[in-house]
Order: sequence, then C-alpha cells, then structure tokens
Amino acid sequence: MLRLALKTLRFRKGGFLASLVALFVGAVVVQGCGGLLETGIRADVGAERLAAAPVVVTGSQDYPGHAVGAANDPLTERVPLDENLMDVVAGVPGVAAAVPDVSVPVTALAGRPMSASGHGWSSAPLSPYRLVAGAGPAASGDVVLDGATARRLGVRPGARLEASVRGVPHAFRVSGIAENRNATGSVLLFSDGEAARLYDRPGKIDGIGVLAAPGTAPAKLAKAIDDALPDGGARVLQGDDRGIAEFPDMISGRRNLIPVAGAFGGLATMVAIFVVGSTVGMSMQQRRREMALLRATGVTPGQLRRMVMAETFMIAVLAAGLSLAPGLAFGRFLYGVLVGQGLIPGEMVFVQGYVPRLAGFGATLVAALAAAFIASRRVSRVRPTEAMAEATLQGRWVSPIRVILAVVVLGGATALAIVTASVMTGPIAASTAGPAAMLWAVGIALVSPGLCRWLAAVLRRPVGLLSGLPGRMAMLNASARKVRLASAVIPIMLVTGLATALIYLQTSQDGAADRMFADGLRADAVVGSRSGALPPSLVDAISRLPQVAGASASVSGEGSLETLLGPGEDDDGVMVDRRVRPSRIDLRGVTASGARQTVGYPAVRGDYGRLTGDSIVLPAGVLRDSGKRVGDRVRLRWGNGDVSTMTVVASFTPPRGFEYAMVPATALLPRTTAGVLPQIMVRAEPGVSPPALVAAVRKAAAGVPGSTVVSRAEADAAHAGRDGTGRVASFLLAAVVVGYAVIALVNALIVATAERRGEFALQRLIGSTRGQVMWMVSVEALVTALVGIVLGTAVAAGALVPFGLALDGSVLPGGPAWIYLAIVGAAVALTFATILLPAAVALRARPVEAAVAP
Repeated sequence: MLRLALKTLRFRKGGFLASLVALFVGAVVVQGCGGLLETGIRADVGAERLAAAPVVVTGSQDYPGHAVGAANDPLTERVPLDENLMDVVAGVPGVAAAVPDVSVPVTALAGRPMSASGHGWSSAPLSPYRLVAGAGPAASGDVVLDGATARRLGVRPGARLEASVRGVPHAFRVSGIAENRNATGSVLLFSDGEAARLYDRPGKIDGIGVLAAPGTAPAKLAKAIDDALPDGGARVLQGDDRGIAEFPDMISGRRNLIPVAGAFGGLATMVAIFVVGSTVGMSMQQRRREMALLRATGVTPGQLRRMVMAETFMIAVLAAGLSLAPGLAFGRFLYGVLVGQGLIPGEMVFVQGYVPRLAGFGATLVAALAAAFIASRRVSRVRPTEAMAEATLQGRWVSPIRVILAVVVLGGATALAIVTASVMTGPIAASTAGPAAMLWAVGIALVSPGLCRWLAAVLRRPVGLLSGLPGRMAMLNASARKVRLASAVIPIMLVTGLATALIYLQTSQDGAADRMFADGLRADAVVGSRSGALPPSLVDAISRLPQVAGASASVSGEGSLETLLGPGEDDDGVMVDRRVRPSRIDLRGVTASGARQTVGYPAVRGDYGRLTGDSIVLPAGVLRDSGKRVGDRVRLRWGNGDVSTMTVVASFTPPRGFEYAMVPATALLPRTTAGVLPQIMVRAEPGVSPPALVAAVRKAAAGVPGSTVVSRAEADAAHAGRDGTGRVASFLLAAVVVGYAVIALVNALIVATAERRGEFALQRLIGSTRGQVMWMVSVEALVTALVGIVLGTAVAAGALVPFGLALDGSVLPGGPAWIYLAIVGAAVALTFATILLPAAVALRARPVEAAVAP
C-alpha cells in the first residue's frame, strides 16, 4: 500500500499540494502559539543587576493565607519583605553576606522623561558594579551612574544631575561612574540612607541578595535558606529564576501572556484542525471516482483505507518536518509584536521546546488522518457499482457520525451563547463569545450541504432570470452538487464569520470602555506627565487655585475583597480552621476632597468626602451580593499582599461588568509596585471656561518636568485613540486566525476549480463557447460567495449578539459598518479570483486533450 500511495501522489499533485499547504501552515500556527504559551508558563528571565548573587530572596506572589478559589490568581503588585528577615538569612550556614536591595523608580533624568531605577550602594556587589571614575556616594546627595547612562547624558563625576523620583524633582551630585557588563537598564546608585529615604517604606525591602561562602553549592544554600525562613511571604530563587526578583513587570507580563497565548493556541488549534480536516476531506471527495474504480478492480475496503491513510501520513510527516523552522520563527514574530506593544516585558525569554512542536504536529496529523478515514469510509463500505454511481454526483452527505457531531457542536455553541448572554458581564464575556464563534462555524459546516441546497433553491429563480442560460446551468450545478458547493462555501464562511466576530468583539469592547471613561469623568481638565509620574503634592497645589472647584488624584490598582469562611480544605487540600474566599476587584485611588466633583458616578448612599484612612466606596451591586451596606466593614487584600479592614463610606452604580472600588489614593499608591501617581483630575468652578482652567493648571504644574494638561475633550479623544494591549492582542489573534483561513480559502477554491477541467472540456465539446463557460463559472462564484457570506454572518451573529447583550444590552456590535463591508468585499474578491483564474487557465487547453487528461 505504501508503494501504491507514493505512485498515486505523483498523479494528484493539486490535491497533494493543497493538503501539504494546509498541514504545513496549520503546524506553523499551532507551534508558534504553543511557544507563546510555554513562554508564559515558564516565565524565564535572566538575572542582570543581581547576576553575581547565586541566591536571591524576594516576596512571594502566591495568594497568602488559606484561600479558596485563588490557587492560580497571584498577587498583582510586588510583595515587599520584612527587613528583619535579613538577620535570618545572614545566619544560615554558607551565607557570606546578605545584602538588602530596594528599587526606587526614577522617572526623569536631566529634564528628560527616562525610565531608570535607583538602588543602595551596598547592593553594587550583587551585579557587580565596578567604579571606573570618581568615588562611591558618601553623602545623601551623591549618586553613582552606570556608564551607559552617563555617556548618554554627557555627565562626569562632579556634575549636577536633576532627577525625578516618582515625579518629585531632586538634585544630585554625580560622585562616580560604574560599569557592569550584565545590566542593560539605566541605574542610579545612592547611599544606603538616601536609597531608604527615597524608597519610603519603613521596615520593608524588595529583596535580599545572598553571596555564598566559597565552596557552597547554590542549590543547597537555597534550600537551607528556604528551610530557615518562616512559612509564607518569601520566595527563594536561584539560577534563571533570579530575574523574577529583578523585573517586577514579569508579574503582569505573565498574567497577560498566559491567557492571550491560551486564547491564541486554543482558537488557532481549532481552526487548524477544522481547515486541515476540510481540506483533506475535500481532496478525498474529489477522488471518490478513483477509489470506486479501485474497488471495482478488486481492491478490498481495508486496502483502500490503508492506502489513503498512508498517503495522508506521508504528507503530514513532510509538512511537520518543513514546519519546524518556520514554526519557531512565527512564534518569535508573535513574541516580538507583543513585546513591542508593551503587553509583555522584553526581559521575558522566548521559549519553544518540543511540547509545542509535538502539539503542532499531533493536532494536524490527527485531524488529517481522521478526515481521510471518514472520507474513505463511505466508498470502502458500499458495493463497487454503488460507489461508482455515487461518485458521479456525490449527493449523499448525511451519516450517523455527522449527525451526532453536528448535534454536539451546535449544542455546545448554543450553551456558550446562553452562558455569554445570561451569566457573563462586561468585557469578560469575550472569553466565551470567541470560542462560541468557532463552534458555530464547525456546526454549520457539518450541516452545510443541506443549508447550501436550501439557499441554492432560494437563489435559483432570481439568479437564473438575471444571468440567462449559463446562470441557469450554474444553479443546476449548485443544486445537484451540493456537497461540492458546500466544500467551496466552508472556507468563505470561516473567513467571513471569524473575521467579523473577532474584530467586532474588540471594537465593541473599545466602544464600551470609551463610553465608560466619558461617563465616569466629570473633570474639565486632566493633568498627566510624559514620564508617567506626578508629585502627589501637586493635587493640593491645584486644589487651592481659585479657578478649581476640586482636584483628585487618579491611580489604578487591583485588590480582593475577602469573605471569611469556616473550617475546611484550602486550595492546597489542607484542612484549616479558617479560610477566605477572595473576590478580585479593580481599585481606583482618589482624593476625598475632590472625588465628588471629578467622579462621574454620583454616590447612591454615603459621601465621597469621607473617603479617608481605612475607608472604601463599593458598587451597589457588590454590596447587595455580599449582604453588606454603607457603614459596614469589609476585608480588603491589596495587590501587594497587605490586608486592611475597610469601612464602607459610600456606594455608587458603575456600568454592569465595569465595576470598581474607590479607595484613598494615599493608601493605594504605596501598595503599588512603582508607587507613582499618573494623573490628576480637575473640575472647574462655575463660570470658568475650559481654556482658562487649562491655562491656570498648566501654570501651577510648570515646575514638574514633563507635565501635560489637557481639556476633557482632549482626554476623551486620547482615551479613544489609546494603544491598548487588549486591542493589540485581539487584532493579532484575528490576523493570525483569519490569515490562516484565507490561505485555506485560496487553497480550497483553486484546487476545486482546477479539478473541473474535464467538466469544462466536455461542455466545450458539446458546443459551449469559452465565454459561456466563464459566464457560468462567474455565476457559480457569485452564488458561492453569497452563500458563504450568509453562513459566515450567521456564525458571527451567534457570537456577537450574546456578547452585546452581556456587554451593554445591545444586539448590534459596536464599531463602524465599513469593517463588515470590507470583510464582505474581500471575501467576494478572493472568491472570484480563486475561481475564475484557475477556470481561465483550464480553458486554455484544447477540449479533447483536457477531457482525457487525468
């Protein structure tokens, strides 16, 4: 059978290439997306500034305490360590020195917005940094610069350096310049006392760098330190894991990458399986007459199936081998796009091991073999004469397996639609709406021959009247050869449906977010900074202006409202006396004196002016669901692991699915990783015009390097034009999935049309002109495109209507109509090009020669 399979492939170059392309591209896409997922799971990052420390102790990002439902929900901000752990680590045998490390965000240097980090001079040996000019910082105003930053700024020892720390201007004297071949970012080294003052978190440090005694193995030392430290709160790192302590952005980067890569990989794998299966199935359908002839010559059903499976296996193996290098390159390309758009930090090392490669090969191989087996099963089970008769028109398409699969898949799509519309709220509904679109596509594809027959019957009369005899012949072809029509329609449906669904899912979210921003903003001006940081004292300075009715800080974060539970098992399966159930909620830090004037959602109960100290403002729906009310106390776990008992001082009603809690900005800022204030909202006194307010505020903020002041209209426009990471990820996913579907469309239609050269030749031999055949094919292309677009629109509607109901109660997606028109236009153009061009090439041959060609 293997020798026969090789010989048949020589005479089926079109089907061979179609299957090879589908398998190759599918394997590349799955491998690339799998590489992203592996990168997020591993979260490898090399140590740079801490490279000389074989062991590093840092705060644990695992959710603390005995939590229920938080096993895979880490803390979102850097968790600091208690300073007294220094003595514990220093006392472990094998430790030569335990060096405290703190990181101070420097947001501007020499008046330029520039991201840098400040550290204590005692942490220099952890790199190590080597002085090449000047001396170390001896006084509180001294600083040592790394060599690359000093050269970029053109400064030397003794020079004055202006720097902003969390937006607050400072002046330092450059006492020296140090070099380090490991670190790549800009680094400032202060005296230890100055670093602690700027760090401004008494009793806390970011980490501990451990220098080992000679002859001490890092692995054994790490275990000894871990055993000596109290349970919970600290994590001991060695090897490649040390970089996690150095780059806190890895926390959010890992959280961003894993769901994005999971969505990429899941949807891309589903599309790959679907496209590979349909392409191989179409190739087998075009060979039904050949397989029927083999049966008539004495080939047994088992031999026929083995031949087909051997052919498919050889193609799959070849495609897998060819996809290895492109799969790695494609994964690196996706990684580069996500890094360039700020979704993940560039320090995260891209990894694509053997697991993604096996997944890419396995998914496409299983799909191809399954499609080949199902396609050959029908011919191999019936008598040769029946197979010959059925191969002529391919009219039968219903089978028990197909019916069962259609019921299961369409039932799953319906279930996801119900869950999306009735259970999900806000943007999170996209997590079920996206997979629902793919299930609708698969389900409709399974019943597409019946749908195509019905739609062809609807179009038969109007198309026949408008296009004459060639058009009526085209409609007869469509009605009689519904299986062939369905094979051509499926890739068009896939392109139209997935492109419409994925793009409008994101534009709908963007529109809802823009409306929420506009509705939640009462400020007439917004103060920002090109460096991303403002001094907190600027809020009071702006509030005192006569043109200002109120000013409020605006800082974002995350936390969890914890519900105390009784005894039971926690996430680790340990029986404990007291457990907590965390409920994640976004936090917005505001200023009590200006919140009422600048927050767009008024208080339903209580007063924003009481938002000081350990107080919180919660959405009315959250209070209702938890059985709380204004005046009660709730337990809040901040993003850095701190826990506070907060008094509810007010409630409000933000849009459903966009709920957040408000807390004092002074309480939230020190519990974020960077601790920087990005924006200040300002409300004008009655009668003050927006230009007058902007001018007054701009004058008050003139002393802050890089400060910007914009009106409310400009802030709304800037928010609408933002380059959000969610948008980038969604559009990249749409580009990858739809791009693959487009390749499948071109692949399928070209092969399907080229295989009809014998049919075209017979029409020429009975008197049809080349123009009449081309006109008939044009009508067929139009009908194919129309049917595919109708079914694709149904696929998109099955995902977008429930999502719209969950997002904002609308059945229509948000976004411009030209997107859908562009998708439809592209689908029509691709259909005509991939059908008419192969038909024109086929008609160039002499009819007699084409009619007898294999």
